[in-house]
Amino acid sequence: MTPAESQSPVPPALPDLLTLIAVSCLAYIIEVALHEHGGHALACVLLNGHPQEMGAFYVDCDYSRVSTLGVRLVALAGPVVSLLVGLTGFAVLRRLPVTATPARYFAWLIGSLGLMSSSGYLLFSGVAGIGDLGTTADGVFYRVEPQWLCRAGLTAAGAWTYWLVIKHMRQTLLPQPVGAALAKQARRVTLVSYLSGAIVYAAIGLLNPHGFAIMAMSVLPSSLGGTCGLLVMWNGFRASAPQTSADPSLQQGLHQGLDFGRNVVWISVALAVTIAYAAVFGPTLRP
Repeated sequence: MTPAESQSPVPPALPDLLTLIAVSCLAYIIEVALHEHGGHALACVLLNGHPQEMGAFYVDCDYSRVSTLGVRLVALAGPVVSLLVGLTGFAVLRRLPVTATPARYFAWLIGSLGLMSSSGYLLFSGVAGIGDLGTTADGVFYRVEPQWLCRAGLTAAGAWTYWLVIKHMRQTLLPQPVGAALAKQARRVTLVSYLSGAIVYAAIGLLNPHGFAIMAMSVLPSSLGGTCGLLVMWNGFRASAPQTSADPSLQQGLHQGLDFGRNVVWISVALAVTIAYAAVFGPTLRP
């Protein structure tokens, strides 16, 4: 055995699967809850409107007493709150010790979800013309002319900012240089998070009283589309030579950042929050 081989790091283990799923579902639910209810619903109330329906993935505001500007602000509130969630998540991440805890991955994931949501709405509304930043009557850019230029600008801004977001996600989760084993581990972790979020969104979305329309307009775009950065963030990524004991602090820090064990507290909290959110907002709350 050569000295280099004797110094090769042990391939990193995956986090506990059940804990990883729990952390992922919790991050997805908290982000969408803050977007819809801490953003749209709260803005509706503050601007003299009345939330007629508060679903898990939509808020129907009565705009009869809301000014034209107020309508635009209600629409804008969701993406703004998502942006704040994203910035807060990464700010917290920078202050957490590099240890193998679910809290560190949760901060990274909810930060990623918040920034992907806020930048993704630019792209989605630019391409489709609908959504919070769209040109329909309840969108931020309603009656903005020329409409084609507005949407082209939204699309370009969305594509550029989304690319910046996923680049930042990759750099904060897995700074270079890393070996192939750790890169493979990170890909699996983000894949589990993506699938967990998509499944829990779909399960809760099926409870809505408006049928497939909500699934097609809100649930599927926000889960399968809006968070696809968890998958495409690895496009073009190249693992370097495996790290050795020559740089033990880097290897240990990265390894501990992704390798956490079973945590009953996180699992219990995620289960309780998921059930509560599904029970209250899945069938739609009508205050």
